[in-house]
Parts: sequence; structure tokens; C-alpha cells
Amino acid sequence: MKNSMQEQIDFFTDSDYAVVLRFLRNHISVDSEKLKTELEGFFDPIAMYESVIKHLLHIALISTNKTDITITEAGQSWLERNLSDLEVEAEDTSSLDEPKKPYEVSKLKMEPKHLSIFQALRKIEKNEINLNPEFQRAFVWDKVKQSRLIESVLIRIPLPAFYLDATDQVNWSVVDGLQRLTTLFRYCREESFPLTGLQFLRELENLTFSELPPKYKVLVEDDTQLLFYNLMPGTPVEAKFTIFSRVNTGGMQLTSQEIRHALNQGKATKLLHKISLDSRFKKATNGVVESLRMSDRELILRALSFMHLGASHYKGFSDLDSFLLSSMSEINKLSDRSITTLENNFISSLEKVVSIFGRYSFRKFSEREGRRSPFNKALFEAWIVSVSKYDESLLVEHKEKIIDRFINEINKLDDFTKSISSSTGSQSAVSTRFSRIAKILEETCQ
Repeated sequence: MKNSMQEQIDFFTDSDYAVVLRFLRNHISVDSEKLKTELEGFFDPIAMYESVIKHLLHIALISTNKTDITITEAGQSWLERNLSDLEVEAEDTSSLDEPKKPYEVSKLKMEPKHLSIFQALRKIEKNEINLNPEFQRAFVWDKVKQSRLIESVLIRIPLPAFYLDATDQVNWSVVDGLQRLTTLFRYCREESFPLTGLQFLRELENLTFSELPPKYKVLVEDDTQLLFYNLMPGTPVEAKFTIFSRVNTGGMQLTSQEIRHALNQGKATKLLHKISLDSRFKKATNGVVESLRMSDRELILRALSFMHLGASHYKGFSDLDSFLLSSMSEINKLSDRSITTLENNFISSLEKVVSIFGRYSFRKFSEREGRRSPFNKALFEAWIVSVSKYDESLLVEHKEKIIDRFINEINKLDDFTKSISSSTGSQSAVSTRFSRIAKILEETCQ
């Protein structure tokens, strides 16, 4: 007879482990309460989360020092062994389509501005510079890296320029330089950490800002000038995206979705955030799409964009980035009722796909009960949009035929397989995968 620990082991799935370990992999350590808050949506009931944590500690895939939890070398090794089943397939979204000029260069308006650190921190305190709370989850600098930034200021090493969206002349949003500004604010105002790991000014080790000798306080706040490049009113959103993509070269580069998020605050960003936290989304994707750098929100946006605008609308764009940027702007214009309808249709489609494919949802597989490939983003958007036109009962009734037809399409190794594997952002790839999956459903659900 199995003991209670063995019964727990049998009950847990690899995805349960992966949800915790993948999140920890992106952090040096995480406060246990924060980890629980971040991951509680993956586990139902929440007591399941507590059991998984206890078991991961028992088998030494994670460790704890009372308040913080860290992934161990054994945990890293476990992830590496199971990557293919628990990861998202690497995607090439490039396109050979003729590029289109998205805006007139003359409309690009950028203004340099110098502020002392004191002035910059004052604007943060007055909420005139927004350290976007959505990005705070991506703040991963440890205390040594933060301390050495402060040390760089103290030994007069110039900091790289900051880039802000100042199209609202009162409230600026940081797009490039968030890690550095957050570090300055955390040290000089919140006093969240003492200096540690210094290389030159070791006499300042373990000192908070208020404990610094007066000459160093003056050096930091009054004598250090920061260079801000501000995008001014009248600059098209496409120009902002181009600029922030090209200057985004800091130690913590923003992803395309983080840039889109910063430039399109409104109903679209709220909708993406809401769906990303929905347990039905997390379960349908097996928890493999990471939230730390907004990968989950970009995935959701892709499906919502095709649901709202239609795959045929993609012909007006030469790449996926410009399509998604335009889509967020369009979603921001929707009524609250339309937003709710879009959300409900998305969740309904998720459940329909899972009712057909189960654990093989949104993955390539070439035989029943065979090896399943990593999660595929192109398949996700195509299936979500295509099943939205059908009742779930009809899809379930014909699911065996749908599965057989899909396996057949995968095994052909023709342009359909290519459309979900390479150059997935091209117009031909988008057209191929949407039309082929639509055809599968049309011919099986009769």
C-alpha cells in the first residue's frame, strides 16, 4: 500500500512542478508570499499549491531560507530534462513580405532633457514619471547589481540615457531605463536596501542612503545629471514602437509586448491582464507560457487580434508587430460591452479546443497518444479563432474525426506544417494555417 507521500507524488503532474520552477528560474530568489500570490491562479484548490511546494522542498528541487524560495541545481536540471514537454516552441515570426513605411519620419518628435537625480525622483514621487507597476514584476536586479549602480553614480560614471513617452506632457511613462530609475528610487527614497558588494567605495558597505556621508548625498541627488529623451506630443504610436525597439539595449531589455503595453494603456491592457490571470487560460496552456515578461499577454493578444479583426485583415500589414500594435489601439476603442463579448468568446474557444484535444491542445503531434511537441503559438491563435464559430457540442461529437484530420495534416509535412513552424509572421503563413484549420472543421463538423 502506498504511503501518503507517494500518493501525493502520483497526484502531481509535471506541469505543477514546471509552474513553480519556471517562475523561480527567472529570479535569484522570491519571497514566499509573493510566489504564492503570483502562482495561486494555477492551482485549484490553493491547498494544492502548498502541497506542491512541500513536495518540491522534499525532493530538493527548491530550497528556502525562511522567507525566500530559490530553485536548486537539481531543479534547474529537472527543467532541462523536461523542456520539450513544458516549454513553448521557439518561433520564427519573420516575414519576407515587402515592408511598408508605417509613418512619415517628419512626424517623429523627440526632445532631450536633463534632470538631476533629485528632480527625477521628485517627479516619480508626484507620479509625473510612472514606474509602470505592470513592469515591476520584471524587476530582477539583485542587491549587488543595484548597489553597483549607486556606486557608479558615486564615482561619477555617467549613466546611459533614459527614454520616456512624454506625449502626455504632465505624466511620463518610462519605456527604457526602468531598472535604473527603480534602483535610484528604491535606494534614495524607499531605502529598500543597504549598499552591498561594492568594488571601489567599500567604506560605504552596508549603508542606506540616509546613512551616507553628506558629501555623497549631495553628489547623488544634486550633482548628478540624467539625460532623458522624451517623445513629444504628435509622435505616431508606430514611431514610438520603432524608437523604443531600436534603443532598447539596456541590461533588462523590454520585450515587444512590454513596449506595446507601455504605448497602449487602456481597455486592451486591462483585458490582457485579466485573461492572463484566468485559471481557465492557465490550465488550457498547461502553465507553460510565462507571465514574467508578458509572453502570456502577447499570446492572448495574438488570438484576440485575429478574433476581432479577422485573419484577412492581416494582409494590410507586413509583420506581426505592426498588426498587434494596431490591434491594441482598435481594442482600446471598443465599448465595455464589446470588450466583455470578446473576452467571453476567447474563454469559450479555449474550452472548446481543450474539449477536443485535451493535453495535446495547441501542440503538434503525429499519432494518437504519441509524443507531443512543445506548445505552439501559431496553432494557438488559429484554433482559438477557428472553433469560435462552432458549438462545443458539435465539436465534441466530431472530435475523433477532427483529431484524425489534424494528425493527417501534420504528417503531410507541407506548407501547413511550415506555416506553424517558420516565418509565421508572413501573410502566406497566416493565410495557410487559418484556412487549413477552417477546412478541417468545415469538413468534419457536418
